[in-house]
Amino acid sequence: MTKLVPDVLLNAVGEARCRIFDWRHGVRTCGEAKLNDLTLVGNNAEHAVFYHAAHPKFLFEVFSSLKLNYPSYTFVDFGSGKGRALLVASEFPFSEIVGVELATELHEIASRNIRNYRSKTQKCKNVKSLNVDAAEFELPLTPLVLYLFNPFRPAVLIPVLQRLQRSLNSHPRDVTLIYVAPFHAPLIEQETALRCVEESVYHNTYRFEHQL
Repeated sequence: MTKLVPDVLLNAVGEARCRIFDWRHGVRTCGEAKLNDLTLVGNNAEHAVFYHAAHPKFLFEVFSSLKLNYPSYTFVDFGSGKGRALLVASEFPFSEIVGVELATELHEIASRNIRNYRSKTQKCKNVKSLNVDAAEFELPLTPLVLYLFNPFRPAVLIPVLQRLQRSLNSHPRDVTLIYVAPFHAPLIEQETALRCVEESVYHNTYRFEHQL
């Protein structure tokens, strides 16, 4: 029992910091969501995973470590939920930020959060949430940063990756993929030309660099 106390305290501190993020920016990104309580679009609802947002501090650290020319890139969050990753990404000068969310209710919350977000340091205001099935989402033909927090099972992940590879075949460009909680990590290199450039405790980072 005593071993659990530090974890309980750590979780409580993390939750408090997440709520401070929401309060500071006038948004509502905290809390989990069970899929049974939500309206899901498309044909892949059975393969989706419940919503849980990454900690803002983690997101800031990961996005700031990318060492990219941000204005050249479009940021896409698959399974964007209430939009926390989109909001943190907007603190970086991406050309566009897109959330892809299966659950209508979460998409609507994310859209409100995008409208209400207050930040003097926000660098990208071209932010939107789309209520679409990830397997049907057409990727922008720009260099990409793709973010996945274990949003779906292989039955959806594989078609998404195959669509990505077809897009790279027809329009070669630089892509960085951030896979948080990478339970199905082998599929990335199996289905695409992306290769792992970093493995950490919580996420893997993959890259494809287009050679001119």
